[in-house]
Amino acid sequence: MAKSRRKKPRINELPNPQKKPRARHADAPHFSISWKFSNCDRGGNWAWVNLEDPVKHKQVIEKLQEFEKKNWNEIISSGSHPILVGKLVKPARNRLQEIELDDIDQLMSFRLSGKERVWCIQQQQSKGVMKVLWWDPNHEVCPVTK
Repeated sequence: MAKSRRKKPRINELPNPQKKPRARHADAPHFSISWKFSNCDRGGNWAWVNLEDPVKHKQVIEKLQEFEKKNWNEIISSGSHPILVGKLVKPARNRLQEIELDDIDQLMSFRLSGKERVWCIQQQQSKGVMKVLWWDPNHEVCPVTK
């Protein structure tokens, strides 16, 4: 009674392997950042109180304001990046213990110039909020060996 039909699938066009997903990746967020200074280290080698020169202080703040205008991908491409605490120099790891922040896995290094860095803790509840920790004018917290 029933005829046996062999159905052939029809396709209008072949899949295009060149298509790119449009969803944003979780590892490349597009959020902007803001700064929280209440947790700045006030002692030690990289304390913010060491930034005494008013001209230099103004330059650092202006650089941080520039970061606020960039998205995360632009910040990363400008030389800023997260660093695992285990890669920091021993005095930096010791300082984290002294100020009771040794439970943090990584810090964020913001590159202001060739040597100058601002070190922050990325707030977990709000990914765009950076808790400013250290002023590192000579790239000492995690020096690069070339």
